[in-house]
Amino acid sequence: MKISVHPYFLEFIHPFALAHGTRKGTQLAFVKIEFEGIVSFGEASLPPYRKETVDSVKKWIETQKEQVFSLLATNNPFKNNEDIPFSEEHPSASCALQTAILNWYAIAKGKKLSDFFLPTNSTPNLTLTITKNDYEFIEEKLNLAEHFSHFKLKLTGSDDDLDFVKAIRNKTDISFCIDLNQGCKNQETAIELINNLEKLQCVLIEQPLKDTDHEGHYWLKQRAPLPIIADESICLYDDLIQFHEAYSGVNIKLMKCGGLFQAQKMIDFNPLIREKKFMKLLGCMAESSLGIATAAVLASQCAMADLDAPFLTKNDPFKGFQIINKRIELDERIELKNKMLFLLNAQ
Repeated sequence: MKISVHPYFLEFIHPFALAHGTRKGTQLAFVKIEFEGIVSFGEASLPPYRKETVDSVKKWIETQKEQVFSLLATNNPFKNNEDIPFSEEHPSASCALQTAILNWYAIAKGKKLSDFFLPTNSTPNLTLTITKNDYEFIEEKLNLAEHFSHFKLKLTGSDDDLDFVKAIRNKTDISFCIDLNQGCKNQETAIELINNLEKLQCVLIEQPLKDTDHEGHYWLKQRAPLPIIADESICLYDDLIQFHEAYSGVNIKLMKCGGLFQAQKMIDFNPLIREKKFMKLLGCMAESSLGIATAAVLASQCAMADLDAPFLTKNDPFKGFQIINKRIELDERIELKNKMLFLLNAQ
């Protein structure tokens, strides 16, 4: 068996403007397993505001090879998922390795990854991201929007946030939610902004305050007319258990929590807070179609899915994921567009 890690820089179509800066792309690391004639892949997304790097992914994966070989040689990883390597310190690397393991087993059994997870008849609301840098390309976004149910507007906590939202509202009446990416200076500034956004028919607010400010988010939840959703504040299942009462819901991302099984555990956690259902959103970082399609097998279990990354990038090396007419469509296999890509980068 051979396990290798392959760096890849995923480029945005337009620069991505967030509260913590503007980027032209995101570093990825693909994990490749070759065993018994079957090749499979998993993906780690490594944005600069997270601790993991290509180097840390490589080092951690190297320490897991014997355990992976033993698992694939003797067990069903879906029935023995506790044997899949996982580290809270390396959630993206854990996600990439888990995905490669599960994809390998699914291919070996002639099945799709989604065959091993519980589908529902529900179709989640699907969001399309717009940042402030996108406004000059708004017609391009509006054309894409016919396939999505909501916009997700990325604000920065600056004085022109409301002007940006109003400018978008002058172009379209499509429903929208807001992601502040920790951009608000304090809870008083946040509540004023949220009250104004509610008047513009915003449906929810994601991560207005600093990730560690759970008390501030609880203060907002008690007063805001809109649901307050955690993103950076709740990454792992243990975070969800500890901090869920401060929020109206959580945006679950495989790259934050460590993989499909960890995400499923978070989805299954259903506290009742003041008789309101705790909202589950399924999100993504900047990822290729491989990472997005992996997350998509859980989408029907969530109220909203932010899985638009393949629509925002220009050099996606994988194919097989689409959103068409507000529905997710997956091919039988998520495959490389250029089958030589990783052979040329063999390590």
